[in-house]
Amino acid sequence: MSKEKEVKETKSNKIKEKETQEVKETPKSKDSEVIEVNEEVRGNIASGTVGAFLGAFVATIPWILMYIYGEMILSVLAIIIAAGALFGYKKLHGPIDKRLPIIISVASIVSVVVSTLIIIPLLLLKTEGLEMSIDNLERLYKFSEFASAITKDLIISVAFTILGISGIISTTKKQIENKEEVKINFNNANTNVMNQNIEEARTVFTKLNALSKETAVSKEEILASFESSNGKRIFNSLKMAGIIKKHQGNYYFNESYANSTLKRFLVLYAKMMFWIILVVAIFLILILL
Repeated sequence: MSKEKEVKETKSNKIKEKETQEVKETPKSKDSEVIEVNEEVRGNIASGTVGAFLGAFVATIPWILMYIYGEMILSVLAIIIAAGALFGYKKLHGPIDKRLPIIISVASIVSVVVSTLIIIPLLLLKTEGLEMSIDNLERLYKFSEFASAITKDLIISVAFTILGISGIISTTKKQIENKEEVKINFNNANTNVMNQNIEEARTVFTKLNALSKETAVSKEEILASFESSNGKRIFNSLKMAGIIKKHQGNYYFNESYANSTLKRFLVLYAKMMFWIILVVAIFLILILL
């Protein structure tokens, strides 16, 4: 009887231990899974939006530097702004849903508008040796020529921004619909404006027969041959991308760079980094002195 009793007690203890283990482990595991999934789906729209705006404003630095020191507006730089907005949004745990493309668009456009109307004019004041202040900014806008010029640049900037980010917005929507990882693919970014500029410049240089070092022509002759009023902007942007090359004071059309997106991007990136490093170095020298 004692042996039978021991066997029964052993079995009873094992059953109790198993039930206790299931009670402790199974519900906890399920609850934790539900919480993790819900948090991932829900996210935080407020912090994500703040992150998008912060990321977009930081990413406008190359845009601002190119405007101030390169005297041009490049739609390709809008891609970087949109990428910054997406990075900031994801970094601060914004929910990945249908609202994301809208937030990226708004953050990108707002950052460009603020940069064009406030930050760039303040920096222009600095380059002229004037104090960067709201009073001086107001005085600057009282000059009709400046107000007209900055308004024109604002319209172009917003248009270029929309064109630059349109490819990214389209790709982001598809990634969300297909439940894929949302990320920036620079190869899918919209390059219609650049392609149009290349074609217009190719027509001009072909007409002038300036397609090699040996047949390079002057800048004045090239600008005079452009039919559109954006000849100077096109010239500067393509020169920055390595498509228009300088040789002994004259210029020619480089077909190799015109046909290679990778070469153009690498040249543009290298030149942007040069200007950024130069500006930062000058800033640091002024602080140390």
